[in-house]
Amino acid sequence: MPTPIESVLSQSQRDSLEILDFIFHIIELDAGKEEKVEFLDEVSLQPKQKKFFLARLQDILEGTQYVFKPDAVHLKEKCQQLVAERHNLNVISRQIATDFADRHRNQMAEGVFVVAVVRFLASANEWKKLILLVKMDKSASFSYSRKVEGGRKIAVMTDNPNALSETKSSIQKSAVIDADSYFAWDVLAYDRKTKPRLTDYFKGFLGVTERQQDAELTRATHFAVKKWARGLDKDAIPPGEDAAGYIGRAQNYLKDHDTFETDEFINAVVKDEDPARKQAMSGQLREALAAAGVAGQQFTPRPGSLRPAECKQHYLTSEGVTITFEGDKEAVGLKTETLPDGRERITIETRKLTLKN
Repeated sequence: MPTPIESVLSQSQRDSLEILDFIFHIIELDAGKEEKVEFLDEVSLQPKQKKFFLARLQDILEGTQYVFKPDAVHLKEKCQQLVAERHNLNVISRQIATDFADRHRNQMAEGVFVVAVVRFLASANEWKKLILLVKMDKSASFSYSRKVEGGRKIAVMTDNPNALSETKSSIQKSAVIDADSYFAWDVLAYDRKTKPRLTDYFKGFLGVTERQQDAELTRATHFAVKKWARGLDKDAIPPGEDAAGYIGRAQNYLKDHDTFETDEFINAVVKDEDPARKQAMSGQLREALAAAGVAGQQFTPRPGSLRPAECKQHYLTSEGVTITFEGDKEAVGLKTETLPDGRERITIETRKLTLKN
């Protein structure tokens, strides 16, 4: 059996995503404030709506990685059935939606619960399937029509209480389930209310536990950036930049942020005034993080999980001078530049210089 893939989907795999089966059921509140589900038999998606849900799937692929608990088989079995018994989409999706609604002890916002089967091209002529689950909140909206009476233009407003917003904020909870055991993770999940964590009832509904702990992800991020930065071609990076700059900014991000967000992290690490070069390097770093199983994950950085020696960076001159520092070199007053004759100039600004024995 092939070794499960550590990362989330690559860009080419994302571009190949297709919706195979799609339905949603309506979550409403009755007069007694009890949750209930109104089941639908079919949902007809127009091209614009397909594009919207595929875009939301792209967003969900940035969720935290989870694995199914060994004793929690309900949802896992249902997802396997969705793939094996596509003709039973209505029956199985109703069971999943009902279980989701029943687990919510407090009042739930009205909306829809989406169940979809999608596929992506894992490699040449090899398609793999994913299950997409999304709880979308309903948001009332207004539409208008125009008419002319007595030479006057009049707008007539109409209330649409069952509108679904085409914005990311309408996604309350979401999960992507690996139906083919292609990846090392079973579930990618996102919870708008408690990100990067999941509410207890949503976690119970999924039957999952975190695949990796925060400390492990912090270390994986640190070493992925180190490996990537030290392998860069010096001629391909901005003047005055080097591996130490990228590594240091990565360390500072992990120290200064409560939540790791992939795009935000990459933007903090890759500093470049050349847009094309920045885009290329950002893409390279994203691939390095994906290979390490970090890209797309949301977690709380634990910089204390890194040993002091692992955070230290060292410059050694040909004259035998060693410079040791931690974090962003500019933040500690250190600058380097290459002179026209190929020599290196190092500048250090400090409030005080102390001679150590």
